[in-house]
Amino acid sequence: MSLQKKSLQRYRLFFPNDTLREVSARTGIQITRVFRLFNGKPMKVGELETFEHIIMEKLKENPNHMRLTNILEEASAILTNDEMSKIIDWIERKIVARNYGRSYISLNQDNASIA
Repeated sequence: MSLQKKSLQRYRLFFPNDTLREVSARTGIQITRVFRLFNGKPMKVGELETFEHIIMEKLKENPNHMRLTNILEEASAILTNDEMSKIIDWIERKIVARNYGRSYISLNQDNASIA
């Protein structure tokens, strides 16, 4: 996956309901350019930096983010591959479980609104 796609995906994780107009206002990028970026046009370095800056600012709101980042860096330096593999598997299971729970709740809400 390209750096641009990862950046836009991460942005959407933090701001899932932002309209193109809101993305434009938050980033300072013209709305037509935002539309093109979300539809696959190549991103300029400055635009990528803008999205990454906004993501990093959002991450800084969570005090545990920096702690987790530091712990992961230290763990990758001193733990064995087997130990790291177990930690990665555990984190992946937590993420899958959380995403499954969100999709299950979303699916039930959609079904309730149809009825």
